[in-house]
Amino acid sequence: MDSKIIALIVIAAIGIGALVFILPGDNNEVTVIEPEPVIKEPVVEPEPVIEPEPVIEPVVEEPESKAIVDENGVLSGEVEVKMSNLKFVPSEITIKKGTTVVWRQVDRSIGGSGGAVGWHNVVEGPPEKRGDHVFKSKELSFNGGFSYKFDEIGEFEYYCEPHPFMIGKITVVE
Repeated sequence: MDSKIIALIVIAAIGIGALVFILPGDNNEVTVIEPEPVIKEPVVEPEPVIEPEPVIEPVVEEPESKAIVDENGVLSGEVEVKMSNLKFVPSEITIKKGTTVVWRQVDRSIGGSGGAVGWHNVVEGPPEKRGDHVFKSKELSFNGGFSYKFDEIGEFEYYCEPHPFMIGKITVVE
């Protein structure tokens, strides 16, 4: 009987082995599993740090005063009036007939309080005066200047067109 059992086991093993090879889902099949693609974010290089150039302010050399002051405080020769901090400095002067007045624009930053106009000028008359003016400068940017020689006796008011609150007065005497 032992030989019959061994024979049955051998036949059963052969049958099972045949079934494994014949039936679908054959174990000899190799299944390839593709890895999921890796999506890489684009490499963004940081922007280079650019150091700003230092601001170098122009050097304004103060001109030597060419004005002469007499015992009564009356000026003659060449007198300078500065346009600084939205004002004429000095705002009122008395000069002798034949004196030249030089207006120098020294405001570095004019915008904002004066209507954001980046220049000054000098116009004879009160701000409401229209028509002819005894003198009128062009637009004066930083360090720009304008001069006028006063050959007539009298009082001369003047102002800055874009900044009409900037006013001054020159009194010319003999």
